[in-house]
Amino acid sequence: MSHFLQLVSTVLLISLALLSCSATAGQRSQAPSSVEASFEVVDTTRLSEETTAQPYPMVEIPANIQEPLQRAKYALEHFFDRWPAETLDQFVDPVAMEQGLVDYLSIYGSMPAGSVSQEDLLRPLKVMRGKALSEALRLYTKYLYESASPLKNHTLYIQALQWATISPQVEYVDQVIYKDMLSLVSQNQVGSPASDFAITLAQPVAEGYTFADTTLYALRDKPKVVIFYTPGCDRCTHLLEEVSHDQILQRATERAKAEILYVSLVYERSEWERGLADLPRFGTPAFNGDLRLLEESLYDLAVTPVIYVISSDGIVLQRDASLAEVRRYVSTL
Repeated sequence: MSHFLQLVSTVLLISLALLSCSATAGQRSQAPSSVEASFEVVDTTRLSEETTAQPYPMVEIPANIQEPLQRAKYALEHFFDRWPAETLDQFVDPVAMEQGLVDYLSIYGSMPAGSVSQEDLLRPLKVMRGKALSEALRLYTKYLYESASPLKNHTLYIQALQWATISPQVEYVDQVIYKDMLSLVSQNQVGSPASDFAITLAQPVAEGYTFADTTLYALRDKPKVVIFYTPGCDRCTHLLEEVSHDQILQRATERAKAEILYVSLVYERSEWERGLADLPRFGTPAFNGDLRLLEESLYDLAVTPVIYVISSDGIVLQRDASLAEVRRYVSTL
């Protein structure tokens, strides 16, 4: 174990929870649905005193392998050699499995570009079967896809999904789920044209608002920060409150360097209009009048809020961006 600890001093263990707000087309009212969650960076080589579960045995790296990159490669290649056989078929210990897969993905993600392959990414999935594989796929979704994960990487997640949709190891019902997920996640990737949709813009006047119908593509005079939000969602409310006090974003809009669109994910225009006064005083509120955002899943909006940064010519520059990432981008304009 000591050789392995020299390779990875700190890895990531997530205590699951995700406080999410759903934007599902099947709901007439976009009420938030919550699942508690939080991501922590902790040293997984030390178990909490409150935890009785033991981690699965770590790989032992031969003493004659000294070069750090070679040690890391050996760790990935032999990571599961000492795991009990039943843990590769059955969902035996959720804590130990999660810790092990986080450790694996942490090592993989820290490797220099070109030093790891798709085979390395998929190794945990390929060595597992049955319930263990289903759980591994769930954990790949949690760590490579969820916006709060420190290991989030949609490019890697798409590779895992592509394998899951065709592998005979994956149960049919899971294949169907991951085919739908692949279709959703593959849309509006960074560098691709953003999907167009109809929007109604609200502009404040002396008494109330004036409204104008247009499309996303028609707004081509400047880059756009598109914030998709669900009214009533706690996370959305918190983000919009942060935005309202952000001087960098405010200056960018006032100086016409960027356009901020607050796109409400509701079915009823009247519900959108009732919430206009609660939005930041800069930027432009917007409503998707043809409802394609909700009914056709044009964007990956399963969990809101979601921020996309789109260039003036309609290309996705940032997807599922954090507010810090948006600030950094806007500061360069």
